[in-house]
Amino acid sequence: MSQLLIPDSGPLFSLAAGNLLGLLARFRVGISDIVREETIDRGFGTNPSIEAQRLLSYYTQNAAHISIFQTQVGMQIREARALDPNYQTPRNLGELSIQSLLIDLQLNTRGTHPVILFEDAWFLKNATSLAKPYTLLSTQAFLEYAEQKHWIKSANQARQSIAKVRPGAFTASEVIHQKPSSP
Repeated sequence: MSQLLIPDSGPLFSLAAGNLLGLLARFRVGISDIVREETIDRGFGTNPSIEAQRLLSYYTQNAAHISIFQTQVGMQIREARALDPNYQTPRNLGELSIQSLLIDLQLNTRGTHPVILFEDAWFLKNATSLAKPYTLLSTQAFLEYAEQKHWIKSANQARQSIAKVRPGAFTASEVIHQKPSSP
């Protein structure tokens, strides 16, 4: 079973919008501390969206099977918030935290080849600078895979359901494979 890393809120909110979070149970899911704190915990906030409520519910029911990876970015954000509780986080935190997570995985768990579920063009633009090996998998490609495996009836129907709530969800829809570099 592959490790499916979700470094950003986009795929989670899309799967929640389509009521498809259950698909993640077929994988060893890993999220960064940033995703846990900035995405999942939104369900605890005042007037959380339906998607945030679904994410919190999914996480609560499956927490024992979801790995949370501490990142350098997450540690720095927590330190900044300890000094200033109103600290506004910069954009692309999940995307930034994935680099340190991939480096940690490469150094500490040999032979790891995670699949990174993404929905943001940032990953396509920065793929060459990410620590290797990994496979980038867009939410759209993930839905196609789920259809091929007969886990869902139709990827197209799933995309339409998601697009009703998240119209810009599928702007980056490629799969990029990076081979391990030579030692």
